[in-house]
Order: sequence, then C-alpha cells, then structure tokens
Amino acid sequence: MNKEGLDAILKKHKLWIDDMEGGERAPLYCTDLRCANLSGANLIGANLIGANLEGADLRGADLTGADLCGADLRSADLSGANLSGADLISADLSSDRLSYA
Repeated sequence: MNKEGLDAILKKHKLWIDDMEGGERAPLYCTDLRCANLSGANLIGANLIGANLEGADLRGADLTGADLCGADLRSADLSGANLSGADLISADLSSDRLSYA
C-alpha cells in the first residue's frame, strides 16, 4: 500500500474513532504493510486481521482493541505501543521489539 492510500485510511479511521461523519474503521485486514512507518499512529480498534506488518515501525502506536489475529508482526518495532485489549491470537511476534509496550 502506498503512503497516500494509507494516510487516507488513517484519516477516515480517526473520524471513525471520534464518531464523526465520513469516518470508517480502518479496513487493513490482509493488507501488505511490510516496513510501513506507523509510528505514533492511532489504530484504536483497527481491523488488522492477517495483515503483513513484518518490519513495520509501530513505535508508540495506539493499538488499543485492535484485531491483529493472524497478523505477521515479525521484526516489527512495537516499542511503547499500546496493545491494551488487542487481539493477538495466532499473531507472529517473532523477534519483535516490545520494550515499554
């Protein structure tokens, strides 16, 4: 996914979080987000089922309540990320950096 497309999805997702018109839950299921820069991203409640986040930068991202079932998080940097209530069933967390997550 290109940066512009991802930015548009995150903008709509923020509107969804704030219960504003035009908002939409981030539909990132089965999306290729390898090495994506999502540091500090607001992904509260995002649908990331089966997403490929291998090597992604998720430092400080808010993944509260996000659905990460079956997501590939190998070598992703989750330092300082908020994973409260996130569903990580069958997620691959091999070699992740999870300090302060």
